[in-house]
Amino acid sequence: MVNWLMAILRLRCSHCRQGHVFRGFLRMNETCPHCGIRYEREQGYWMMSVFVGYVMYFVILGPISLVLYLQKVPLMTLFAIVGVLIALLAVPIFIYARVIWLYIDELLDPRPKQN
Repeated sequence: MVNWLMAILRLRCSHCRQGHVFRGFLRMNETCPHCGIRYEREQGYWMMSVFVGYVMYFVILGPISLVLYLQKVPLMTLFAIVGVLIALLAVPIFIYARVIWLYIDELLDPRPKQN
């Protein structure tokens, strides 16, 4: 478990856990540079990563919003804080949502071992 968690944090391939998923800022490799698997299995494959991103936003911003609300922070201030957090988290959540989706997909539908 620790092995795949470290691979996710390091943005590594879900199949071999060695190759880089991204080759630059917001630029994904089409295939793993180490094992050669194609990341996008079919058209629309990344739509589930959008859902993963929504869940990540909820897990991060939900408790923060609740604490701010319970502390009676003015509503416009709360919206401003959450808006700034959404803007700051957009790129990391985009990147990690895609990598997490690769790992979920690999868990549910493992790819055959490459020779």
